[in-house]
Amino acid sequence: MKDTGIASQLNTLGGANTYRFKSFKQRADEIEINVSRRIVRDFDEPEEHGSYFAEGVKKWNELNCTKDYTDFLRRVTKYQQSLAQVLYHKDDIVCALEEYMSMEHELVVEAMLDLVTTLARDLQDEILPYYERLVRRITPLIKADAVEVVEAACNALACLFKYLAKSLVLDLRPTFNLLSPMLGGERQKANVRRFTAESMAFLIRKLRGNALQQFVEHVVHTMLECAPTRLPDFQNGLALLFFECMRNVETQLHSRASAIYTALLRELYKEELDGERLEDNAVYVLAASVTKLCLHYTRRESAQQLWEVLFVDYDAQARAVADKTTQRIQPLVILLGLLALATIVRKGSRVSEYKPLFQRCQTAFTIAKMLANDVEASQMIDNDKAVAIMAHERIKWLVGLLMQCNVQDMASTGKLMLDMVVSNEPMSTVLSMALTLARLGWAQWNQILLPYLIRITVDHWAENRDVLLLFWTELFQNGLFKVQTGSITLTVTSRGQVLFPTKTSEKSTGNGKTGPINIPQELVDWLIAPVDWKAVADQQQTIPTTEREEFGGFEDGASDVDQDDRSTSEAPSHGVASELAIKSALLCVLSHVSVDPSVLLDGLHTLIGQLVAAVTQLTAQMAENSEYLQNVASNSGEQGDAMQGDDDSASMALGLFTPKDGRLYWGAYHQLFPLVSLLGSALKLEASAAFHAPPRLVAENLMDSWCLILDRVLPAHSTNPLLVESMFKAADALKFVTTTSRGGEATSAAIKQKVAAALSLQQLEHLVPMLEHNLT
Repeated sequence: MKDTGIASQLNTLGGANTYRFKSFKQRADEIEINVSRRIVRDFDEPEEHGSYFAEGVKKWNELNCTKDYTDFLRRVTKYQQSLAQVLYHKDDIVCALEEYMSMEHELVVEAMLDLVTTLARDLQDEILPYYERLVRRITPLIKADAVEVVEAACNALACLFKYLAKSLVLDLRPTFNLLSPMLGGERQKANVRRFTAESMAFLIRKLRGNALQQFVEHVVHTMLECAPTRLPDFQNGLALLFFECMRNVETQLHSRASAIYTALLRELYKEELDGERLEDNAVYVLAASVTKLCLHYTRRESAQQLWEVLFVDYDAQARAVADKTTQRIQPLVILLGLLALATIVRKGSRVSEYKPLFQRCQTAFTIAKMLANDVEASQMIDNDKAVAIMAHERIKWLVGLLMQCNVQDMASTGKLMLDMVVSNEPMSTVLSMALTLARLGWAQWNQILLPYLIRITVDHWAENRDVLLLFWTELFQNGLFKVQTGSITLTVTSRGQVLFPTKTSEKSTGNGKTGPINIPQELVDWLIAPVDWKAVADQQQTIPTTEREEFGGFEDGASDVDQDDRSTSEAPSHGVASELAIKSALLCVLSHVSVDPSVLLDGLHTLIGQLVAAVTQLTAQMAENSEYLQNVASNSGEQGDAMQGDDDSASMALGLFTPKDGRLYWGAYHQLFPLVSLLGSALKLEASAAFHAPPRLVAENLMDSWCLILDRVLPAHSTNPLLVESMFKAADALKFVTTTSRGGEATSAAIKQKVAAALSLQQLEHLVPMLEHNLT
């Protein structure tokens, strides 16, 4: 029973054409099933002793002249002369309708479905014995390819529900079992699930009291018994079913919406929350979907009915936990999740007032503090996972409130909430919340949250400096810290750098005395702390693969030992391997933190000296085993000639190669590539700092670094793009110092005399073609 394709329809959307073509999906989306609002007119009533079924047959006699319908008419004509005849021959009429509904003839099936509605209207409860048979015959037709048949099938199903409502609502579970495959229990199209939900919504609204709760319980249990592969579609269909029960016309909720939503929540409260997140619970996902559908459909004023249900239940559950009258915290956690979800729907446009939400969010943090400090209260709670989920959900709710509330609510209530969070929550929780707000682009991040983060960093630096360093690196490296340069605040300089206070907390100096913590100085001291660079390079040495497994990049602790020997070999130190990341993170943070330029230049000069010495020594050691690298070292003054040579030897020295054992190895210089890149990053930062440092200090430090790298590192490592780029930037900084008047004639003369022709960029220009040659 296939639709003929795209049919012309009356154009109701404007335009010059009277008719426009609509696809099957467009026409299916326009179908709306709602028999409860259908108008009954006087001229629809049959004559005395007549029947609706006879009137329907008479109508289709004029509309349908197909052979199949004519055959059907011959069979039922003798049974439809009066209502009494229809009642007496109902079994024969139903059998005829079933037979002709199974035909693959669109016009006949559409007529049969319409006649089913007229027969149900005549027989009322008398058709109940045939109810299941008719439903099983009608439901497959909802999946038809003809829009007219789909609409007729849905209307027939809805009319059956309407005329048998008094009998069906006594126990609606058998009817749900009949329709559950159409709601997603089996594979269905999205529009089939929607039509089925619309058809059944009329019956569910009529359920009251225990009947409603028993029906919701049955629906939930059926969903939980569904196959995992079908669960998402089934959840979607059931969410549509509850939503259709709760919605009314013109963005309003039905008068029964509160009762239906409450019944669903009562069933959700029984869940144990055994997963790591609320979303791991199938019943919560169902309730969350219903909540979202309702809030998307309504407006701020009409959504109050839903908010009131959540508020009443939340207050009752919070009171029970605070008063220690319950051992179950799961309902409170569930309501936290639903309130957090409802807060952010449509960017908070469904919230009429944020103050009640902030107050209830504050209650959640108060309860969490009570559970942390009151041993008796914490021992009463029977689900530790629910407590862990609660920690996540209350932070998520607060993030949503901060993102959506206005400035007035933020100033009056939001600030107090942040004070409570920073004072009572673990540092990791606060940092996680700060990263989330930064990723979401919270407009008040710099003004309100940044001072808290600076205070936390100073207070917890001594015991958590690794975590704090990675936190600030995440902010700066991913562009999450956004500030307009030129604006000056108490926490940000005019150059857009974070300004840490010099004396806020105290630390132990090692001799029993205490001293002030200076975060910028701490960062510089950490940067220049000595490191075993050979051990760092050894971590990058080779990446062997097992059998023919594809190369997947570096792994922590990888070495050149054979896989069979790893069980007996000593495991490499992960702490050493992480030093490379720590130094890179320090350089990233120092570039965004306000530091005394003199202190920063001295620290960077020390680090560059360490790296140059390490790279030079390691390069010489590796060159002992490679004629190609020896050629590079011996021709350090003639870089263009040094990079020429046998392609195989160059590949073994510089690239990824495969020796006879068939395993992948990095070339020798790839071990040093991260170290050389780190050296380039340090030089690049030193060049940036040079524009704001005293000229004489630049002459002493940056010039030494530039010349060291040019003479000892660059000839053998000109394939590193970061190093080459940093050399150009450093040369630009040096040219700036020599040409600017602020340095004075003495400084300029000293620099020019020291570097002579080294400042000429012509010495670097020949590296560009070499770089392109090696990269290609």
